[in-house]
Amino acid sequence: MKIFHTGDWHIGKLVNGFYMTEDQEFIINQLYEAIEEEKPQVVLIAGDLYDRSVPPVQAIELLNRILGKIVRDLKTPVIALAGNHDSNERIDFASELLKESGLYISGNLKKHIEKVTIHDEHGPINFYSIPYADPAVVRDLFEDNEIKSHDDAMRKIVGVINDSMNRDERNVAIAHGYVTYIKNDEVAVTLEESESEKPLSIGGTALINAECFSTFNYTALGHLHGPQKVGSDRIRYAGSLLKYSFSEVKQKKGITIVSIDDKGEVEIGFREFKPRRDFRIITGELKSLMNLDIVNSANKEDYIKVILTDKGELLDPMAKLRSVYPNVMELMREERIKATANSKTVATNIRERSKLSLFQSFYQDITEEECTLEGIEVMKKIIEKAEKVGEE
Repeated sequence: MKIFHTGDWHIGKLVNGFYMTEDQEFIINQLYEAIEEEKPQVVLIAGDLYDRSVPPVQAIELLNRILGKIVRDLKTPVIALAGNHDSNERIDFASELLKESGLYISGNLKKHIEKVTIHDEHGPINFYSIPYADPAVVRDLFEDNEIKSHDDAMRKIVGVINDSMNRDERNVAIAHGYVTYIKNDEVAVTLEESESEKPLSIGGTALINAECFSTFNYTALGHLHGPQKVGSDRIRYAGSLLKYSFSEVKQKKGITIVSIDDKGEVEIGFREFKPRRDFRIITGELKSLMNLDIVNSANKEDYIKVILTDKGELLDPMAKLRSVYPNVMELMREERIKATANSKTVATNIRERSKLSLFQSFYQDITEEECTLEGIEVMKKIIEKAEKVGEE
């Protein structure tokens, strides 16, 4: 069976004041083409269909068109679930009626997760959708006060699934959360994270041990925006369809293509999509970045973060940059980035350093030069005088 694993669509996303709806529709057209060419038996959406619990009208209309096109026109079943950005109740609306059309949506978590079975030439494959739910919701649902973390919650849910699962058939889990391998309370697999991901909880309580999914032939995950595996190809994040922050500049976006053979073995492929506008970071002096020779050699319509290396004050640099790059999203000064980094370093050991040492660091951060011996002597006298006054 060929499966298209996707996730984190975030329809209606607003990034630095720019609505991404047109960009999302552009990329979805490539999904249609991939479905027509590859002919998958099912498309999975592992959570975060929308970017917020109350999506704008344009986002609702777009998602309606997308799902209608895939299910009705391309005749491909879709299995989708609510992520942490979605409203579980809104996603769950009319879900029972939609099953008849081949659209299987799970919004609210239920005690008994009803499997969706799709057949290929080798027999049935059972899909278990686990919509996102806070541990408190799972604790109340199962009336189990021992559930305190996301890992506790997932172990409970998967345990119930395992009780009725047919191990002689092929089984796929679809879930949304932060899944990694944890051994002896330490994270054994480091995953790539992005700034556009909304934290699920504070501290380590968000982490789910991948061992929860050991009984499944494949686990399709959503939440992390970079496509990646968790330990092995049997547990994977598809990543988001688009870049939603500049921390994702180097990530490839697209769909994960999963092929499951008659024995339940998995083979992974990836189909990259080309965005309408890419995310780029450019660095340099204002004058050089506005040089037409440089501008004409790149796509000036891209979403851009600019890091200016100029020293001193500049007159309205954002307006000047947008006259050439209309979609500048962020503007930063390199000297301020360095100053911030240095100030954080100083803050970590501020109590252990002398006033004179702190002054020397401050002077160097501001002037990018070391203070002269004469200057140090002057400051030493000022500090000594101030301390005497304080003692009096």
